Amino acid sequence: MERVDLSNIGIIKSQASPELMKIVGDEVFKIQSDFSKATARNHTLAGNIIHEYQLFDCVTALENKTKEMAMMHQECYGQSYSTGLMAHTTIPNKNNKPNLKLNSAWVNFQQKGEFNPIHNHTGLYSFVLWFKVPYHDDIETSAGPGRLSKNNLSGKFSFEYVNILGYIQSAPIAVDKKWEGQMLLFPSLLNHQVYPFYSSNKYRISISGNLFLTSEEK
Repeated sequence: MERVDLSNIGIIKSQASPELMKIVGDEVFKIQSDFSKATARNHTLAGNIIHEYQLFDCVTALENKTKEMAMMHQECYGQSYSTGLMAHTTIPNKNNKPNLKLNSAWVNFQQKGEFNPIHNHTGLYSFVLWFKVPYHDDIETSAGPGRLSKNNLSGKFSFEYVNILGYIQSAPIAVDKKWEGQMLLFPSLLNHQVYPFYSSNKYRISISGNLFLTSEEK
């Protein structure tokens, strides 16, 4: 007997460099110092989060990093899934060499009890960078209302998708302080959500954005 695995689309995980964290941090701390001077993004986002703001200064640095991750994703999965992944995007350029563009990025300052409901994004790829996570998973899971549940999801980030049998499948990730500086890149249509946390009064700060295919020449 032998095991035969059926293909599926995965995600890419990477550590942000200290240089990237510094560039992002400079803008994040500037926004946090005076929310009234920042450009709000709440009206364009699914998050049930009060403080969500557009990023400007660090977009180029984020684009460079996420394009590297996208190229790895294409190497791993593009041959089998490129047609499906590109179905909801713009056309490649005239040389048939698609370029990727980070059209925008934003920062979420999530507070205790706030959450991001299940949703997906536009574009070809989306990413998340965890900048600050003010809790450890063991403390968080014991502090939340799900501490007696068989499915304790306090503070979790979770992907949701339909498996090969047609059932909804959850893939929760125990994002905590150890995840600071970690990035995930995934197909924009992949549903995901962020559960509320309860063990800290500090902000959980994350960065997100979408990569689009563009016909622009590089």
